[in-house]
Amino acid sequence: MTHTIQTKLNNKLLCLLCYSFYCLLLSSLNAAAENSMTTENIEHTDTLKIVRNIQYSEAAGEKGYGDLFLPQDVESPRTVLLIHGGAWKHMTRQRVQQVAAFIAEQGYAVFNVSYRLLPQAPYPACEVDCIDAAKFLLEGEHPAIQALDRSQIVVGGLSAGGHLALVTGLKLPTEQIAGILDICGPTELHAPELEGLMRSSGLAKDEPNKMEIFKAASPTLLAAEKESLPPLLVLHCQQDGIVNIKQAYRIMDVWNQAGANLQAFLYEGNPKGGHNIWRTGKSEPDLHYKLEHQIISFLNSFFQK
Repeated sequence: MTHTIQTKLNNKLLCLLCYSFYCLLLSSLNAAAENSMTTENIEHTDTLKIVRNIQYSEAAGEKGYGDLFLPQDVESPRTVLLIHGGAWKHMTRQRVQQVAAFIAEQGYAVFNVSYRLLPQAPYPACEVDCIDAAKFLLEGEHPAIQALDRSQIVVGGLSAGGHLALVTGLKLPTEQIAGILDICGPTELHAPELEGLMRSSGLAKDEPNKMEIFKAASPTLLAAEKESLPPLLVLHCQQDGIVNIKQAYRIMDVWNQAGANLQAFLYEGNPKGGHNIWRTGKSEPDLHYKLEHQIISFLNSFFQK
């Protein structure tokens, strides 16, 4: 009997030791993963130089970093700030690495950034981070960025990143923004067609003044208050199953009413295909060729003059 009890105690102790080792190992792996996204290093490809993990914000912690994609043999390239999507609560900048690489291969510098996410960081933390990233670019607070043409920048993003690109571009002085690239971004957060998305995102969840927060974060209302608007490219699938196409029409109406420079490409897609923007199913996918063409045509329309 005593032997049996001792065996059970030894087994429990062994389990506890194994669990403790597992937790220690998991903690070490997580720390290593975080460190790999916060330790600055340089990579080279045949066409690009990539400066990884440039810190643009101390306040954003481990999310306050970005990767700078630089074209080879281009002196003082013009600059694009790229913002990933994920309903303000998912994903990292790695999701849009291929988008950053494609734009950089066309001769532009791209700063591809992460930002704080819901629910750990309530809104407007993500907005603050993206604006800080834009200011970091404009002020040239890093040796690799000082060599860029930072007289004006383009701010672009996908899905929730499209929303943040619009907000960032509209909250900064218009003369600092060469253009805004909105790929299927929400533009009027209090609109009825966005009710499901806003509920699932958890943005302003349980806030008594939720509608006021939505309105304050709506690019349509921000744009209506501006005396002048920068050039805008809207890319949106007519059958977008996440962000209803009405959101594209809402922001386009504001630009049209202001007589501002607007380019739009509204295309057909699969009703069950989400945003219908990717041509591959990889974790770091490529955009559809037709969208890549629109983006470069937009950038070239003012940067190549």
